[in-house]
Amino acid sequence: MFKKILLLGLFISFTNLFSQHTLTGQMKPANKKYTWAILYKLNGVNQKYVNNLTIENGKFSVEIPKNSPAGMYRLLYDNANNKYLDFIYNNEDVTVEFHPDSPSQLVKYEKSQENIIYQKFIDKTSILQNKLDSIQVVYFQTKDKSHENNLNKLYKKELTELIKIQKSFDTDTKDKLANNFIVASKRYYSKDLIKNTNDYLTTIKTHYFDNVDFDNPILKKSSLLIDRVMDYVFYLNTSNDKNTLVKLRKEGIDTVISKIPSDDFKKDVIESLLYTLAQQEDLELVDYIFKNHFTKLPISLQDYEFKELIKDMLKTSLGNKAPDIVWKEKDKTKNLYSLKEHKYYLVVFWSTTCSHCLKQMPVLQKYLEDKPEVQVIAVAIETNNSKVTWTDEKYYYEEFKHVLALSSDEDSVYKSSYVKDYGVNATPSFFLLNSDKTIIAKPYDVKELEKIYPAISKDTKEDLKKK
Repeated sequence: MFKKILLLGLFISFTNLFSQHTLTGQMKPANKKYTWAILYKLNGVNQKYVNNLTIENGKFSVEIPKNSPAGMYRLLYDNANNKYLDFIYNNEDVTVEFHPDSPSQLVKYEKSQENIIYQKFIDKTSILQNKLDSIQVVYFQTKDKSHENNLNKLYKKELTELIKIQKSFDTDTKDKLANNFIVASKRYYSKDLIKNTNDYLTTIKTHYFDNVDFDNPILKKSSLLIDRVMDYVFYLNTSNDKNTLVKLRKEGIDTVISKIPSDDFKKDVIESLLYTLAQQEDLELVDYIFKNHFTKLPISLQDYEFKELIKDMLKTSLGNKAPDIVWKEKDKTKNLYSLKEHKYYLVVFWSTTCSHCLKQMPVLQKYLEDKPEVQVIAVAIETNNSKVTWTDEKYYYEEFKHVLALSSDEDSVYKSSYVKDYGVNATPSFFLLNSDKTIIAKPYDVKELEKIYPAISKDTKEDLKKK
């Protein structure tokens, strides 16, 4: 009888371990614009597709395939604005309710012991951390000794409570995946309040990674380590003075890289920093990382294609001359650099396969109809299949100069030389150039162009008056 019970217990445990589980959730408030989502398994800076799902009135449910590895997963529901919910999966159903605009702050797990206990830890410690931070801010400002003493007493009381809660959660989660994140999420606080703001910042930076294990395989396959690195480099190392800012950022980058023992993860961090800085068009720091860290990686980890991607992204930084564009016009060869008749040139990358482009192009045409000083160069990135549609569509915009950039891949319009030259990864993309073909603005859409163009054209008119 005992053997039968034992075998039954083992069978149930085995079944639970490898059975299929479900992610079920609800957005509150429901937002009708969110109709679909993709579930990914995080792997450091990379993410692996798991499943896709539909969202109806804020509600969704998706199966997590059998034998899916434990770790951090991501539900991406707004790709354009990079909105997502990260959660722990460890062979159990997950039921969650969250605010779609603040998924990391306003979230409640109804099922999943891993996520419930981790969220409790975050909620409880966040309240005390906010209190400690507020006390520290008041302490900076006060000059009254009596008030300082009272603040110190209150600070130590709240700090004692925080340490007690941290130890409690650490002990209670020793057998859970969440423990890795709980330990790494502990913030450092000094034993006493600090009077000088510079001393305070130095202390925070010195102890920022005290509880972070860069060699922890669970953390390396989550977003936590990369998020910590980014916060340290870009938020703790800042200044209003440009030279000081660059100096602090370089020191921050060096500090982070020196703390990472694994070359593989060091590569991930270096590439994440390079990509972020390239987006910010920070040529100096990009060059610094390439020279001082990227080239020191083992040759096998120095990704040539990634390096070229970063170079392409920087080609169209503000202040750089735009790459030339060549096209045929009435059997004659034309190019961007030879155009001299206008004060401004707006290079627009669009596609007839892009519904947003088809909405934006008429709006752009309407906005520019009383601005003869602007010439549009409409670069259509198409495949052989969509080329026919473009041939018809372009006649609606006869005042634009049209360039066809055929993709070498029928499944993607982004495989053409001009797309690579301009670092385009989304359509429509806008590049506003002056008469010298220097890039002076990169508006996100026509609405943003409407906001920035009046100031740009006004400055040009004032410069001409001075001359």
